[in-house]
Amino acid sequence: MDVRRVALPTGLVPYSSWNSSLCGMFGSSRCAMACENGAVISMDACDSDGQVQFVNEIHLGPVGLERFCHAWSTPTHALAVAHGDTLSLYDDKFDRQFELQLPFFAKHVAFHGTKLIVSTSNGAYLYHVCQKSLQCTLSEHMYRDVPVGVSAISPCGAHFGIAAIDGRVTLWDGETINREFSTTLSSSRPTSVAFSGEYAVVACKDGHVAIFQHEKETKAWSSSFCWNFRPDTAASGYLSSTLVAFWPALPSFFCVVHSSFLIEIVDASSGRRVHHVAFPSHVHFMGLVALDDILLAQDSQGNLYSIAWAFHRAIAGRKDVPQAIAVHTSELGTLYLERQVLRRVARPSQVSDVIPMPFVPPRPDKDLKHPTRRTLSAHWILPDCVCVTYGDAVYRYCRGKWDAAVVPTGVRRIAYTPHDAAEVVVWGHDKLAVLSLDTLETLSVHAMPADVAQRDAFDALSATIHVHREESALVVRLMDHDVELWRHRVLGRAMFPSE
Repeated sequence: MDVRRVALPTGLVPYSSWNSSLCGMFGSSRCAMACENGAVISMDACDSDGQVQFVNEIHLGPVGLERFCHAWSTPTHALAVAHGDTLSLYDDKFDRQFELQLPFFAKHVAFHGTKLIVSTSNGAYLYHVCQKSLQCTLSEHMYRDVPVGVSAISPCGAHFGIAAIDGRVTLWDGETINREFSTTLSSSRPTSVAFSGEYAVVACKDGHVAIFQHEKETKAWSSSFCWNFRPDTAASGYLSSTLVAFWPALPSFFCVVHSSFLIEIVDASSGRRVHHVAFPSHVHFMGLVALDDILLAQDSQGNLYSIAWAFHRAIAGRKDVPQAIAVHTSELGTLYLERQVLRRVARPSQVSDVIPMPFVPPRPDKDLKHPTRRTLSAHWILPDCVCVTYGDAVYRYCRGKWDAAVVPTGVRRIAYTPHDAAEVVVWGHDKLAVLSLDTLETLSVHAMPADVAQRDAFDALSATIHVHREESALVVRLMDHDVELWRHRVLGRAMFPSE
C-alpha cells in the first residue's frame, strides 16, 4: 500500500466519536470531516499526488457535552449535520435550507436522497426529505426506548440497516420499509455499517465484524461470515472504533480499521483477508472513508492518511477487458484470470472468491515498452491451495496468503499428481526440479537430455507433462497426444525420512 500523511491546519482535530469523523460521497473524491471545534470541512482528495484540497466549511460552534455528526446524500449532494439537538440540512453550496429540533441528541445520521435516519439513545428516527426544499417529516420511529448507535443506507437506496448498541441488527427494504433480516451479534456496541452491491458489513467496537449477503432471487439476507479482528496482544484500555468502508469500484472488497492502528482489506465474497497494514502504535484512527480511488483515514491528532491500494487500481482499471479468461479447469473448479486477479469458482457449489496477485504487473508483458519473456500459469492443486508460476518463481496461495520460491532451473511448466499432490515437478529450461508443496523447498534437480530440453514439441499446445507415483518415486512423462516423447523417474515424498 502507498500511504501518505497529510497534516491538517492547527485546530482541525477530528471530533471524538465512536463513529467515523469522516463521511464520503459515493463514487466521488469529495468527503467531509467533523472537527472538535464544531466545524464541518468539505474536502476533495486527489489520488494522483495524495493531496487533500479544502473546498468549503461550516462553523456551528463548540460541541461541549452534546453530540455532533454528519452525513452526505450522494444523489442530491445535500449535507445533514446534527449539532446537539438541532438537525440542519444544507444544499450543495453549503447554504442551510432546513432546521429541525430533535427529541434527543443524534449519535449518528445516515442520508440518501429522500431518506434520513437519525440514531439516538431513544431509538432510530426515519425521516422523509423533500429533495427540492430539504424539509424533513417523520416517517417511522424504530427501536423505541433502545439506544441505537449507527445506521447506513445502501448506495442505491434499496436497503438500509440499523444497529442498536446491544448488538441487535436489522436490515430493511428501502422502498417498503419492511424488515428483511434481523439478528443479534455476539458483540455489543456496533460502530460502523456499510453496504456495497449484495453485501452489508457491520463492525463493533471490540473488533467483531459480520458480513451479510442479499440473494436477488429470494430477496432474502443471510449471514455469510463473522469473526473478531482484535489481536490477542491488543491493550485492554482505550481502543479507537472498528470502522468499515467499501470501495465504490470494488463492490466485494472492504476495509476494516480496528485496534486503533491496524487496517485489513477483506474480500466479502469469501471472508478472506487479502491485505494487512500496521501503523505505528501511537496512531489512533477516528475516521475512515473509501473514496473513488483511495482510502482516507484520520487519527486523533488531526492527521489525514491517504491510502492507495495497488490491487484496487489494477482490478478497477480492467474496464477494457470484456470478460475473464479461464486458465485452469479441474474437478475442484475453474480459475479465471483478470489481469492482477484470479477468480476461483468451486464445483459443484459455484461459490467464488477473488485472489489478488501482487507479483503480477497491472499490464501484460506485451503492453510494456520493453516486453519480457515471462509466462504465467495457474493451477488449483488442492482445495485450499493454488499455485501460480510467473517468471522463474512458483507462488503458492494457501490459507489466505502467498508464499514464493525462486526455482534455480527456471520455469517453463509445472506438473503434479492429482488428488494427493505433495510435490510439484518444475520443467525448467534444461533441467527438472522437484519442489515440496508444503515448504516450497527444492528437493532435487535432474538434468534433461539436450534433445528433450530443446525439443520444439514442448512448446506446442499438444505437448503435455504427466506425473504419477510409482512406489517411492515420481514418474515424469512428456507426451504429445498419446505418444510418449520422454520418461524420467525422480524422487518422491517417500524418499525423505523427515516426512
